[in-house]
Amino acid sequence: MDFETYPYSFCEFWKWKLRTETKSEHILDAKHVKETYDKLSQTLKKWQWNRPYSFLELAERLKDALEKIRDAYNQIRNYSLLEFNEIPNELLELIWHELGGVKTGEGKNLSGYYLVMGTTKPLMFLWGQTLAFDSRVRERMQRFNIHGLSDNYWGFTKWKKVVVRFQESLKRQPEVVDFLREVSRKEYGTDSIVPYGQFLDLYYWTKH
Repeated sequence: MDFETYPYSFCEFWKWKLRTETKSEHILDAKHVKETYDKLSQTLKKWQWNRPYSFLELAERLKDALEKIRDAYNQIRNYSLLEFNEIPNELLELIWHELGGVKTGEGKNLSGYYLVMGTTKPLMFLWGQTLAFDSRVRERMQRFNIHGLSDNYWGFTKWKKVVVRFQESLKRQPEVVDFLREVSRKEYGTDSIVPYGQFLDLYYWTKH
């Protein structure tokens, strides 16, 4: 549960993000990227994102990746999961490769296959629109007739296909969208940016 990691929880990180970002400033810009790295690294350590490595082994690569995705993040940050298929592919693919390369030990690779949770967990905190897809969530989530969702390694195409399916599923259920917007208003004081991906991730994490 998210509250068990307080103050290194998604909820606290997201509240800080909402306080920090404006039309002209964002959490990966030159003014904020160091603070973002500090907060994100503490949070990811608490969530044991770095396993089986020590966090120290990954620290510089994570810092470098955050710098390299700065412009792409700025361009996607106002898209929600509901508009996911409208995001230019090159932006998502750049982010996928840069974050995916952090845990490979060798950086980006031509195949584009990375540890899916290692790639999506940081992006869930930064953006809120993707699930983190850890092993428990992958076992419990919808199958969408897509093969190999329980695999540890995903390629960009599989990740995008799965997230599009979640987008389509939400669009078919406006009552769920309304519910999540209300949760966001109560939890964060706004529904201008709703972390749909994290809400879905938490649902499957706690689902019995």
